[in-house]
Amino acid sequence: MNTTTGTFALATTVEERLGDPYDPTNPNGFQAILAAREAGRTPAGEPFRALGVGGAEVGHVDPESLMHALRAGYRRSPTLTRSRGGAQRGSGAVTVGATAVGTLDSGLRMTLRHLRARRLYGAAAIDIPQLRAVLAGAYADLLLCDTLTTLAVRGTDAFPTRPDAHDSAVRVLVPRVLQGAMDRLSMALGSRFYIRESEHAAFHLLLNEMQRALFAAEGRPDGQPNPADRPGRPPGPAGHAAPLSGMTGADLTTAPAVTALCDPELLAAAPGRALLTRVRRTPQPSGPALERLATELDHRYDTGRSFDLAERPLPDRP
Repeated sequence: MNTTTGTFALATTVEERLGDPYDPTNPNGFQAILAAREAGRTPAGEPFRALGVGGAEVGHVDPESLMHALRAGYRRSPTLTRSRGGAQRGSGAVTVGATAVGTLDSGLRMTLRHLRARRLYGAAAIDIPQLRAVLAGAYADLLLCDTLTTLAVRGTDAFPTRPDAHDSAVRVLVPRVLQGAMDRLSMALGSRFYIRESEHAAFHLLLNEMQRALFAAEGRPDGQPNPADRPGRPPGPAGHAAPLSGMTGADLTTAPAVTALCDPELLAAAPGRALLTRVRRTPQPSGPALERLATELDHRYDTGRSFDLAERPLPDRP
């Protein structure tokens, strides 16, 4: 992992102000957001007014710092974050895909919490190999999306010999990888996914809001959603995906700029790489890569750190 502390100082401040999203007394937490949704009103905490993104406090923040600050909001509610103007400011490189990495962080965290607490067939659900592989795969997908979007925010072209390939990967591939990872996590939750209460309801909210944000933004020049666009599942590959034609998963994860930022063995385990091809079955991590991903995932969760490259501290209770 390769990032610097300075780039997420603002995000740390944002996290501290928004507080533990699992705290039922927190006006910026999941329970308050869900209650406000049910009542058709804005949450009392008004998250993005509280954190100052979009206001004078941010000033001339650099794009990477802004990206991490917006991820703090997307961890709680993509819709509230967008409605406060956060994702509309800053560099055009800070796409919705870049900030929605925060939503996948929450989805992964919720699923891990759930599987640790649940028992299936007389054993802890977290110990079932297939479910463990789903978690590891979602984590690898998160790292892949974070690597591609971080390089874009830094202005680094990961694939200089393929014109527009990196831009297309960020605007077309990343949204599909994020959505696919959240879909698989919802299946790992099993029937609990359909229970609209507690954290399961929060997962459902995040899944729907992320989908709306990602695919309203897809293909737009600035990578931002148009309020007039109707949400939906990603359409088939269009002209703006053409630069990715002929690209393989190995091309994606072995580029020097990519491997300088994240371990290629972990990225090679990302199920989302398969979206570059027409394979029908999404491969999950296995072998040493699976063990490394699972161990790192547990460590990040237990020590209260984000799952992205920044590994920044979070206020979430374990």
